[in-house]
Amino acid sequence: SDSTAAAGFAIANPNLGAPKLLTPLANPANYFEITFPAYSGQAYHLWLRGKAAGNSYDNDSVYVQFSDSVNSSGTAVDRIGTTSGAAVVLQSCTGALEQSWGWADDGWCGLGTDFYFQSTGNHTIRVQVREDGFSIDQIVLSPQTYLSTAPGARVDDKTILAANLPALNVAPLVSISPSPSSGSAPLGVNFTSNITLTSGSISSYQWQFGDGQTSTEANPSHTFQNAGNYTPKLTVMDTSGSKGSASSLISVSGTSSGTKFRVVEANISYGGHGTDNIINLNRTTDWLVKMNPDAASLVEAIGGYNDPSLITGLMKQKTGLTWYSYYVPKYPGCPEGVMILSKWPIVSTAQYFMSYQMPIAEATLSVNGKLISFFATHFQWPENASSERQVEANELVSFASKFPEPRIIGGDVNAQVGTPEVNIILQKYYGGWDTAVSKTIAAAYPDNPPGIYTRTRRSRIDHVFYSKGTTGVSVTGAGVPDQRLPGTAALVVVKIGTTDDEGVRPSDHNFMSVAFDVN
Repeated sequence: SDSTAAAGFAIANPNLGAPKLLTPLANPANYFEITFPAYSGQAYHLWLRGKAAGNSYDNDSVYVQFSDSVNSSGTAVDRIGTTSGAAVVLQSCTGALEQSWGWADDGWCGLGTDFYFQSTGNHTIRVQVREDGFSIDQIVLSPQTYLSTAPGARVDDKTILAANLPALNVAPLVSISPSPSSGSAPLGVNFTSNITLTSGSISSYQWQFGDGQTSTEANPSHTFQNAGNYTPKLTVMDTSGSKGSASSLISVSGTSSGTKFRVVEANISYGGHGTDNIINLNRTTDWLVKMNPDAASLVEAIGGYNDPSLITGLMKQKTGLTWYSYYVPKYPGCPEGVMILSKWPIVSTAQYFMSYQMPIAEATLSVNGKLISFFATHFQWPENASSERQVEANELVSFASKFPEPRIIGGDVNAQVGTPEVNIILQKYYGGWDTAVSKTIAAAYPDNPPGIYTRTRRSRIDHVFYSKGTTGVSVTGAGVPDQRLPGTAALVVVKIGTTDDEGVRPSDHNFMSVAFDVN
């Protein structure tokens, strides 16, 4: 007990004359921990009120760590179980004498850093010894009132704050599972809602299926009567009034008797780097499975890292189907390249190394007995390299012309519609996304709506082209799904630089699909 402390109590470490610890310990012997609630994506400032034994500079500091603290960029910092921690020192950098209780943060001659937390919920703060002989009676983590100002004085402080552990208003975490997610009209779909609550219960369900129809059931069934891409959305409200929502993509093709052939173009960002700067091919293939391709053009695969066999194996594991693949490096010996992935057997393959060390992969696919010449490619970067990309566009058109119709090309050409390089390709090919937009059967998401300039990165630089001379191939839909993981805005490290940089994606490109009927 301490009659001068808040409520008459303080946590103290006796002054035994031990030397100062130069770094925090991953497994300290002397520490205490407290659990507290906090929101993700919110800046908090840490203040401690402490007192040094004998008002000595040798007894006036501690290390502070948290269970899941991150900085403003979402990078883990000062975590429990590591040798990283925030040093809180009562001594003023001016050398002023210490006197009784005082407030300090982890700054020195200035305001300290703000802390963020990876998720919303309960967290743990650990305070461990840096110098012995230090007492603490109050800890403040403030998102507003004391974000830039200390609660009290540095010396001889008399401020006693009321204890306050606020209850969090945590929105329900929602996901939906449609089965099936694609097929011919009329398409009956069973929807399953998956809800995670921290407290209370769900008071209402509101479904909007994207075709003007709604439902208030927890797990409804719905029939989509017409061809098109639909984005059904579920919004739930819990007993505290908090709301959560989720959406999915449903692709409904026409009633043609032709074979459905969905193409995905995906720049997987050099070996599966997500926008949290983490390589995770499991996450990448989860999205490929959701988009249900028959064939995919995968750009920035790492051959040296064995991406082709890993991706092919993961797709087989997740779908139970046999997948075929073909990989071509950007140039001989380069660890990066393009990859073709297909549910349909590959009859033959070819490759071409364009100017400026960029590749083309070709695989002839047998789709229900019909041969399709399928290509994956990648053009030169940066934005001001249009002249180089025009050379590559001419080389692509020339190389592809050696293969029979129908021809379908998927690629990251680092240029959008209206540029000279894309115009070269469009002399011989249609844009699959453009066709879907003109037929109003393209789908995207609210802050990146379907249109000619729907973004796959800062603009629509990923494309699926199909040859103008082909017969028996028609576009039945296209989609750019919302791949952001809800509640992860603070974890985004690789910024795309657009207004929808609000959650972690499996790549710094949005994946695109174009669906065809093949007769």
